[in-house]
Amino acid sequence: MNGRAVQRFCLALMACLALATCSNNNSSTGVPVGQTGFVVLRLDGTTGALDPAFGGSGTVVTDLDPGQFDFALAVALQPSDGKILSAGRTVFQGLNSIALVRQNTNGALDGTFGTGGIVRTPIVGVSTGASAIAVQGDGKILVAAISFSQGLLTTSITLVRYTSVGALDPAFATGGIVTTASLGPGADSDTCGLALQPDGKIVVAGASSNGKISLYRYDATGALDTAGFGTAGTGGVTVTDLAAPAMSPAIALQADNKIVLVGGKGSFSGTSSPVDEVVLRYNTDGQLDTTFGGTGIVTTDIDFKANFGNALLIQPADQKIVTVGHANVNFSTDTSDISLVRYNTNGTLDVTFGPTQTVPGIVTTDLGGFDNAFSIALQAGKFIVAGNSGSGGLASVAVLRYNADGSLDSTFGTSGVVAPPPVGPSFISSGNGVVVQPGGNIVVAGYD
Repeated sequence: MNGRAVQRFCLALMACLALATCSNNNSSTGVPVGQTGFVVLRLDGTTGALDPAFGGSGTVVTDLDPGQFDFALAVALQPSDGKILSAGRTVFQGLNSIALVRQNTNGALDGTFGTGGIVRTPIVGVSTGASAIAVQGDGKILVAAISFSQGLLTTSITLVRYTSVGALDPAFATGGIVTTASLGPGADSDTCGLALQPDGKIVVAGASSNGKISLYRYDATGALDTAGFGTAGTGGVTVTDLAAPAMSPAIALQADNKIVLVGGKGSFSGTSSPVDEVVLRYNTDGQLDTTFGGTGIVTTDIDFKANFGNALLIQPADQKIVTVGHANVNFSTDTSDISLVRYNTNGTLDVTFGPTQTVPGIVTTDLGGFDNAFSIALQAGKFIVAGNSGSGGLASVAVLRYNADGSLDSTFGTSGVVAPPPVGPSFISSGNGVVVQPGGNIVVAGYD
């Protein structure tokens, strides 16, 4: 990976891996020696303590392929029965493959899903891994994955639909799988965004290092929605040029089905193009919404240092946009802070959020290491953020709870933070996806 390679999963490792090959201009990090497995944790929704009713200890590790580097980047709950689906990557015949794990509500693998609760889906000729997941009302499962060919030179989005038992859905696209055209060079983007509209249409987004954000919409059969969506002449697809290297976007839908993305733009090489958070909003036809920030694009710089967004949610009551990601990224000192930013519906910063911060509307949290935030969920008006934190070759899952005004909730964990240590097979762990169960308990998926 080149000097711009700031990927969600690599960032989770930058805090913690001394042996590596994923590089930037200031440090060298990458794949660990040894192995990791999928991990799912359940925390008590009030205190943040690990829930022993889940797997006996609150933590369940599934080592899909011993000796390999397996991880989950996304998690979802099945609406019908509360079963837990985590999606990510494993290795099949030397190539990264999509991997899914389904667990019962007590943490046990669900033997009715795939093979013993596990599904592996290799995509011929490419290296791929799932980064987003959604469950349809009929129980079918959608997964979006970034696929790499020719090393990292070309990327595309692979969209896969499974039946409720984990089989590829023959009624979707070709054998359950559809792949977009090339997004372009992909060294800055290793994940993609996925959202399911109420009408069954599917929106996915990816980015490229030449500055393009690509937004696709498919109908329920897996065909591009060429009639009602996209830039003129490219039905079903909207491409937005940020005029700077673009980083992996996440997606959320407003109540009116406008599409909101968050990611980053800029380069970690030199100072001519610093990395900043970027939020984009599109109308339902895929055109940029100019009522949002005047152009449909809002760029946020935090403290004149590197910052970018990894995930977002829309507050149901007022449709304000809350993003979570990184601030003050510094590879030379091996430090990064967690950022939480709230925007009004017109794209301006919400100054009622974090009113005591240096810049109201922006909350930063320093846990003392290279701190990563990858996912956010809403719990009774409070914000649950999952990621990890560490340095010097060690890192642990980090889960934080913020009050509605952006302050850390002191009733949760230790001063608002829960950081359970790794349990193995690895000496590092990360919480890459988070959801809140109907009863309020918190489910986090990642690797350990």
